Amino acid sequence: MSRGELTDAGRRHWQEKQERRARIYRRRRALAVVLLIAVLLLIGYLLPRAWNWVSQAISDAFSGETLSGEGPLDEVRGNQIPEPGAPEETGPADAEADDQEPSPAATPEEDPERASDPSWDPDSIHVLVNRQNPLRPEDYAPEDLVAPEVRMSTQSELLLRQEAAEALEELIQDAGEDGQVLAMTSGYRSYAAQLEVYTDRHSAVGTEETDELVARPGYSEHQTGLAADVISIDNPNCIQGHCFADTPEGQWVAEHAADHGFVIRYLDGAEEITGYQFEPWHLRYVGEETAQEVAAEDLTLEEYWDRPAASEYDVEEPDLDPAGTS
Repeated sequence: MSRGELTDAGRRHWQEKQERRARIYRRRRALAVVLLIAVLLLIGYLLPRAWNWVSQAISDAFSGETLSGEGPLDEVRGNQIPEPGAPEETGPADAEADDQEPSPAATPEEDPERASDPSWDPDSIHVLVNRQNPLRPEDYAPEDLVAPEVRMSTQSELLLRQEAAEALEELIQDAGEDGQVLAMTSGYRSYAAQLEVYTDRHSAVGTEETDELVARPGYSEHQTGLAADVISIDNPNCIQGHCFADTPEGQWVAEHAADHGFVIRYLDGAEEITGYQFEPWHLRYVGEETAQEVAAEDLTLEEYWDRPAASEYDVEEPDLDPAGTS
């Protein structure tokens, strides 16, 4: 039956059938296009990697041979970089060099893992002073000593190096704003002054007992101008150092000293490392970054700077000859 012989209902049915067939063909064509694009993208992704793999295999197989007379494949690819200033060898020397094992490449220096390293320069804020590391020269005196503008427990003017003095001013001011009244009770002490303190005690009790509490001249942190002793001067329950750690002032210092660049130098339980009993009042300036790392890890400076313990002096008896002073 021809299309013209169909009834109206038959023609509509035939037309709908043709439209469905056309939609199916269009969907198939769209799917074919999508698949073709996907295949092309996959080829574009895999082809460079396959080429690199083949190139690497060829390079590994012929790494001992030369390419166009320009040297080994590794050198052509830039994998071997001659050391700066290395002489170029030609002729027979090249054959001898081929027989030698290549020297290992220099290991690059790693980035430092800590904020500072110990210094032996007495002018450095990171100078390490202990029983194994005296100041050099032994009668060193800082050139930038100033009097911090803080409350002091003595009539005599106490001094610190300028950077440490400014930091102590901020520390004591911040403590006051938090209701904790602190005062400075000791600062810079010259070689001659330390010699006098040590000699007076030594003449009374001898070397062993003197070394327990007093640094020998030339071995004292106070001589650096970076160490300060503080006390809770208005606390009626404790105005001396032995009970400072138990006061609100002492606890404030333990918590906030590092924010101002100070560490508690002689920690509780670290006597075998530092050589001194716990001194919660003795603050050593090392700068904020170093101080915060030391406090966070609860270390002595010896441990932080990876230095040996310094509980004993190398010399059994001190040199108490005042002629060594200047």
